[in-house]
Amino acid sequence: MRLIACIRSTLSVVLCVVALQSARANDVQPRLYSNVPTGVNFLSLVYAHSEGEVTFDDSVPLEDVEGDIDSYLVSFARGLNIGGKSVLLSVAVPYTDIALDGLYLGLPASGQRQGMGDPVVRLAVNLHGAPALTPEEFRSFKPKTIIGASFSVGIPLGRYDRDRVLNICTNRWTLIGRLGLSHRIGQWEFESEAGVIWSSSNDEVLRTNRLEQDPTGLLRGGVIYHFGPGVWLGGGFSYLYGGDTKLNGVKRDDHRNNWRVGAAISFPLARGHQMQLRVTDGVASRIGGDFTTYALAYTRTF
Repeated sequence: MRLIACIRSTLSVVLCVVALQSARANDVQPRLYSNVPTGVNFLSLVYAHSEGEVTFDDSVPLEDVEGDIDSYLVSFARGLNIGGKSVLLSVAVPYTDIALDGLYLGLPASGQRQGMGDPVVRLAVNLHGAPALTPEEFRSFKPKTIIGASFSVGIPLGRYDRDRVLNICTNRWTLIGRLGLSHRIGQWEFESEAGVIWSSSNDEVLRTNRLEQDPTGLLRGGVIYHFGPGVWLGGGFSYLYGGDTKLNGVKRDDHRNNWRVGAAISFPLARGHQMQLRVTDGVASRIGGDFTTYALAYTRTF
């Protein structure tokens, strides 16, 4: 028996996908506010595999649900000079394969979806400590304290079927505003960040139902050790809080209180070619996905 068919009348299960999308925003990724030279392009290819438990509130008749997600991401970024500030503008397009298995009313059930995810446009501006530099000037740049801000927009262009509960995307605009700080002491770099995630409503849940979500708070912190040019090892945490939802105006007690920890290592393959390995794990998850994620990223700089 397929999960998608047997829960068609259980609108609460749509919150599963909301939780999965929030988990991606809660990833632990270091060096978000490092300086980049102007006029330089970055083309990245990323593969990530996530697996783990999906947790629902007591009103949803689902138990022992396990999620399995394979994601492929292509992103392009360019360093810019805006008003003398170092700016990084990026566009990312994901493709995702989501599978769920569990028990619905005590009976085995499963469901799967594949398709393009929502493209994300991100603008990051270093407000202090990282002026716009040419590639030649950048070679002698020694960072100390950098304060930056970023704004990301998730555009609802990915696959969404209003007749289905389980979807790749949530049919909503997503906005993420963040303010971050990094401080370098010798080979060590310390990072901290706070942000808020806003989402528009989805008025097409199973065609005619309306889903709304409160803003979600985001905190992130980490430490990085630089071994040499292009070689570093980092670790950190992220925390999501809030994000209560309303379905057809009825508020649910499903706020997030989720912690994740992670580590990453980055090293050059050759001049202009960089590889990064990342792993993140859920420490605590009240509602949503308690996933372990493994990611491999390749970046070509030109």
